[in-house]
Amino acid sequence: MVAQLLWILAVYGIAVALVHIVHARHLRRASEGTGRRRHYVLITSNHERQVEWYLRALSWYALLSGTRVRVTVLDDQSYDDTLKIVKRLTHLSGIELVYGTWRSGDPASQETDVDPKEDEIIRIDLRNPMEAVQIPYVQG
Repeated sequence: MVAQLLWILAVYGIAVALVHIVHARHLRRASEGTGRRRHYVLITSNHERQVEWYLRALSWYALLSGTRVRVTVLDDQSYDDTLKIVKRLTHLSGIELVYGTWRSGDPASQETDVDPKEDEIIRIDLRNPMEAVQIPYVQG
């Protein structure tokens, strides 16, 4: 009985230590403010089953790594609820999320508020399923 109690306390102590380490890393990166931001541009089309997982994976990545992440979701004429799901997740913690529609012929309208000096731009066309592996914590 005492051994089980000691195991429980040890696991609890390790969990508390990990939370403090992750929080300290987050505060250190936030105070630096000079780090580049990762800007993921996701092009979707009828991805209602996957888009929530992709956005939550990016949120977890931002929170655990302390990286500033901005996500722009551009929808290419979806017939399902892809944009509704993205709208619902706009307040997801850890990432700055914006969304819009994809216009094939106008590249200037695709990526707004992007500063190449500040942002590392990662463009992922989810219409090609093999490109999803560029999202952290997502496997092909």
